[in-house]
Amino acid sequence: MIRLLTIGLEQGDDFALKGVEIDTLGLCRAEVDGDKSAFPLYEYDAIIINPQSFSHFLFGRPTEFSAADGELYRLKAHRETYDIDSLFDPDARSTELVAAMDRGATVIWCLAPSQRQNFFGYRETWLGYCAPAVHSAVRKSGATVRKGREIGKVEDEWPFPQMLDVLRKTVWGMSLSEPVEAIKTLAWTPDGHSIGGRFEQGQIRGWLTTAPTSPDAARALIVDALALGAKAPPAARYHGLFLSHTSDDKPFVRRVRDDLSARGVPIWLDEAEIQIGDSLTRKIAEGLAHSRFIAVFLSPKSVEAPWVQKELEIAINREIKGGQVVVLPLMIDKCELPSFLEGKLYADFTSEAYYQQTLEKLLRRLQISSNDQ
Repeated sequence: MIRLLTIGLEQGDDFALKGVEIDTLGLCRAEVDGDKSAFPLYEYDAIIINPQSFSHFLFGRPTEFSAADGELYRLKAHRETYDIDSLFDPDARSTELVAAMDRGATVIWCLAPSQRQNFFGYRETWLGYCAPAVHSAVRKSGATVRKGREIGKVEDEWPFPQMLDVLRKTVWGMSLSEPVEAIKTLAWTPDGHSIGGRFEQGQIRGWLTTAPTSPDAARALIVDALALGAKAPPAARYHGLFLSHTSDDKPFVRRVRDDLSARGVPIWLDEAEIQIGDSLTRKIAEGLAHSRFIAVFLSPKSVEAPWVQKELEIAINREIKGGQVVVLPLMIDKCELPSFLEGKLYADFTSEAYYQQTLEKLLRRLQISSNDQ
């Protein structure tokens, strides 16, 4: 079963495809409105985001307030918990979207007119892209509301031919006047504006397209998106990681292990690798030798543990001999750093509030770049 999430796309409730489960839901928090909240974004194989209004991206569909001035105030007046700061966690959803892309999900952002409102600070509907890089690129590229029927040059790589066929017979409504470098234009208006293309910047990879302007066009976009399949941007690849720790810290280490493994990081952890009868020293030596990085979980107990000290000594010696970073300190409980780790930047896992942010920093360190291949 293929799982597709459409956010703000009005394809009609009667639309169904065999072997495809379509959720038309929003990015609001499940604890505020579970009926309208999408599952974590990394659970989907394809995601289409069309933030035509705040309601579109928060609930997946328009509401009676979508076209109104002061939409955010009206939503809050309608229900106190519909305050956007209570309703939407942009950091969490952005992290989920990166995880979805790393798993190979097809991600499509539809060009939408910017609606900017002052609600205890300025908010913009492009928040719904859940990717600040895309938000910024669309703004800098001169996103413009237009009305046209003709479509100019289209590259063979353009992945949404069926939607363009529908738009040619009806109308298209958004374009980019000066696309930034992160956007590789694949379809143009007759006067040279961009209708969309491939987006790639750092970890953010996907497709930008002028939005469908009718249910028929939305259905065609869905069919195109599902056909894209294997053409989706490639998932990130990661170096292997040895987890050095003391048994007292095992519950937290397992949590990090599970989160990293879910993102495709090869992990060496003693309890999974060492079987009854194995030589501890030989198996650990093998694990250290076959791992590109050694993560040392730092806590008051681990810095005193003989095994951790031995593993750390081996890793530091390898780092000195090879001239490459090998040791990645992960602080999980405040403690004094061993003298040979002083001056190294460590990942700070001591605050639950910043756990996901720190995990993303660690993933960026582990990611394989073209220079590593």
